[in-house]
Amino acid sequence: MAICELTNFPSIPVKVTINEYLEIAKEYSTPKSSVFINGILDKLVKEYQESEKLNKVGRGLM
Repeated sequence: MAICELTNFPSIPVKVTINEYLEIAKEYSTPKSSVFINGILDKLVKEYQESEKLNKVGRGLM
């Protein structure tokens, strides 16, 4: 869901997406799961930015 939100919703900031899904992981999984998910999402965001797949528009979205 986070990957879909990152790639298909240009008006939602990257930080908001990551924070939302970290909170979901904390609520529904183990305490350490949020650290794992944060690492994966951070890596994906960097890769998407390098390959220009991350098209965020608006003020303060990057």
